[in-house]
Amino acid sequence: MNLYQNSPVELGKEYREDELFITIESLRCELLEVAQERSLSDHVVLELSQRLDGYIVLAQNKMMESLRSRKNTANTFGKNTNSQRIRNKAALQQ
Repeated sequence: MNLYQNSPVELGKEYREDELFITIESLRCELLEVAQERSLSDHVVLELSQRLDGYIVLAQNKMMESLRSRKNTANTFGKNTNSQRIRNKAALQQ
């Protein structure tokens, strides 16, 4: 049984956020079912757990990347050059 056939490392940026959360939820349910039938130290349970961890880390990285890009975009649009600040100040004083 190869649990790593679609590992998060192989898929990387191909996953959309919604697909990633569906995969995580599916693996979580599968892990719970298998863990109820087997020992928590069973190799299948451990492999599923590690695979789930990989997808969770991938989702966290994607969320952080998204937050950073939004922050950078906001900073780019929010910055005024010195000449823009002088013009804005002059317009306010009129």
